[in-house]
Amino acid sequence: MKFRYKVLITNLILLSVSLGLVGYLMIHKNFELAKETQISNAVIQNNLVQSSVEYEVLQALNREESVKGALPDIGAQVSSGMRAENVTFFIYYGDKLVYNETEENANLKKVWEAQQEDGNKNYAIFEEDGHYYIYVTAASKVGDENLCMISRSDVSDAYALRDREIRYFRLILFICLMIESLLIYVISRYLTRPLEQLNRVAEEITDGSYETRITVKSQDEVGLLAENFNRMAEAVSEKIGELQGMVRKRDQFVADFTHEIKTPMTSIIGYADTMRSMELPREEQLLALSYIFSEGRRLERMSGKLFDLIYLREHEMEKEAVQVENVSSEVLKVVTPSFAAKGLVLKENIEPAVLYGNKELLVTALVNLLDNARKASKEHGVIEFSGKRIQEEENPFYYELSVKDYGIGMTKEETERICDEFYMADKSRARQEGGAGIGMSLVALILEHHQAELIVESEPKKGTKMRICFRKEGQENEKEQN
Repeated sequence: MKFRYKVLITNLILLSVSLGLVGYLMIHKNFELAKETQISNAVIQNNLVQSSVEYEVLQALNREESVKGALPDIGAQVSSGMRAENVTFFIYYGDKLVYNETEENANLKKVWEAQQEDGNKNYAIFEEDGHYYIYVTAASKVGDENLCMISRSDVSDAYALRDREIRYFRLILFICLMIESLLIYVISRYLTRPLEQLNRVAEEITDGSYETRITVKSQDEVGLLAENFNRMAEAVSEKIGELQGMVRKRDQFVADFTHEIKTPMTSIIGYADTMRSMELPREEQLLALSYIFSEGRRLERMSGKLFDLIYLREHEMEKEAVQVENVSSEVLKVVTPSFAAKGLVLKENIEPAVLYGNKELLVTALVNLLDNARKASKEHGVIEFSGKRIQEEENPFYYELSVKDYGIGMTKEETERICDEFYMADKSRARQEGGAGIGMSLVALILEHHQAELIVESEPKKGTKMRICFRKEGQENEKEQN
């Protein structure tokens, strides 16, 4: 059932109950007031009958007439003197009905019996042939006998008024409920329209239309809900975009990995098959073995970096206070032989400082940066390796390590993609140098764990400068944790 119909039915039920209760109380109150007026008038009429009968009985006693014999005439005389057309009365003397204007009935007998038992003025209302009558009794003592006078008044008008009010109220209630139903339906339709739009947009998003949004027109709870829904949809859209990007990266990673591993495997299998299938001179055997060895080492380096990459994505690293000078000395031990083989000059200028991180991973990141600089530099070139404290108060960084070369450089597009897995700006040169396009991805992940930022500045044919900036808040957080 739609929400607007629930609102409609609920309001109609509440309205019907409330109006019905109010109407019942008002009609009941009016009826009770009218009935009390009728009872009061009937008692007054009975008092008049009693006074008139008692006066005439006293006159008969003064004339020394028989009371029992005089009562029929007294009743007729009193009746002729009464002007109320809807009032009749009866006179009992002892246990005999001595005067009656209508036939004796069961109700009259009940009232007389009740008066005999009680002895006080009483009244009772009975329905007779569709009319309502009130019987009022009064009693006097005449000699040794009871003189009971009973008046009967027609009070049907009060009940008729009640029935008319009930019918009229039902008609008014029905009309009000119809009008109210229409108004509630229109209002609830207007109020629930944003909810219907919300439901429609939710269905569209479920069907894959992630860019659909709700137009917010109100500032109430529904408008707030719509705004929150739009924010949720935006977050979902972003997450789906991220997931799709991750899927594309995964597919690209698998494709690139397959391609990169295929090249050395093809060389290894080809040279091994050649050596297996024919006799080669010693020189050619050594050349084939050299290719197999170099490609095997390339696969080893690739698998090692892939293992580090996967491990860092799944695990948190251990951190401690690290002296930058110790990191620098470890890096130099690793890169010095390869730099010397190419005749490169490495200029080092490292200011002392303490960083909170993982020493081995920092060494790995810097070795990769320096190795990339080596690959991009010409023979006998210069590479600068420096580290300095950042003293500016407004600067968010605490310490900067940088590697600068004067090699081939990169374009803006290449610098933006340099940290993608298996991306190589110059694939032929990278493969010739033994690269696989994983090193910078590993560097980016290591720096992410250190809350550091990699800034790449490069121009084609002018060289590249890679800066690692460690944030102040990152160092403070690590100090608190340690």
